[in-house]
Amino acid sequence: MGDTEAALTAGEEIGTALAAAGCRIVVYSSEAQFVEDRVVTGYLTREDLPPGSVQVRPPYDDDAETDFPHLVERPEVFDVRNDPGADWEVGFYRSLREVDGVVLVGGGRSTLVTGMICLAFGIPVYPVAWFGGASRKVWDTMNRSTHHATPDEVSAMGAPWGRDSAQRLVRVLGTQRERRAQKQREEARSRRGATLRAGLGAVTGMLLLLLGFATIPLTYAVESSTAVNLSALIVGALATGTSGAITRTVFDRETHWARTAVLGMSAGGIAFLLFVSAQLAASPDILAGEGVRRLLFFVLAVGYVSGFTFDAVYNRLKQTEPPAPPVVPGLPTGVPGGATPPQSPGGV
Repeated sequence: MGDTEAALTAGEEIGTALAAAGCRIVVYSSEAQFVEDRVVTGYLTREDLPPGSVQVRPPYDDDAETDFPHLVERPEVFDVRNDPGADWEVGFYRSLREVDGVVLVGGGRSTLVTGMICLAFGIPVYPVAWFGGASRKVWDTMNRSTHHATPDEVSAMGAPWGRDSAQRLVRVLGTQRERRAQKQREEARSRRGATLRAGLGAVTGMLLLLLGFATIPLTYAVESSTAVNLSALIVGALATGTSGAITRTVFDRETHWARTAVLGMSAGGIAFLLFVSAQLAASPDILAGEGVRRLLFFVLAVGYVSGFTFDAVYNRLKQTEPPAPPVVPGLPTGVPGGATPPQSPGGV
């Protein structure tokens, strides 16, 4: 560090500014090598502090760590929570998940680790870079990492410490806290929206599956004809194919099911065409007879499985070679339009 005494004075100013803003503070040790003692001194300059405004987390059964100024005169302001450990760092790192902001002044390796934890987990942090130490390293890292502070605010953290620096510190920590809360609200809305979309997709898939099943009694309820039978086969295959794809998204815990539904419908339609064309090749009159009712059971199953495994269907289609062009009788093969192939020199 540079000017240690100036840093301790800044600690008092920070405590005064935090108290004026109505912030509660968490401190860990009153030993002279730490800045908490001076922060508490400045914090207690405010007379109307709410009870428990200063939360103290010292190592268990270590009175030397809790010898803060005015602890005896104003015990109602302090909330001493003994940590079940012999090292102050245990309670310190555990408390980081509960705070709304962290102030770093000077410090060594534990301060550097604290800054990295704050940056990694999105905890608002204000490293006072002017006094050097690990806080300066944390400030340097903020220029290359993601956090809740703007570039102007990060620049202000490296400015020389002056009369209004403590108020600026509290203000920047407050804006970071607001941005963090806004981001958490947006993420919560996004999760709720994803849950709603997933539920809507599951209901849609169930209704489409019921629609596909409804084609079975429909073919038995109406008079058999080619138009009715073909319509039932097409609707059933497309509905179950789409339902299978949507079920796939629910199975994989995905939320964006609309694109998958389109792919599943296409896969179900292609599988329907391939399956029915094979049946027509064997029985050309199957669509006009009663056999289509039995065929419908297979078509629904094929459509659903094709939709559920649409990726396998499309991979198979990619590997399938296109059919060869038909040979026109009376024309030489291998040359478009029946032209005679040119002879190479040497008569080969």
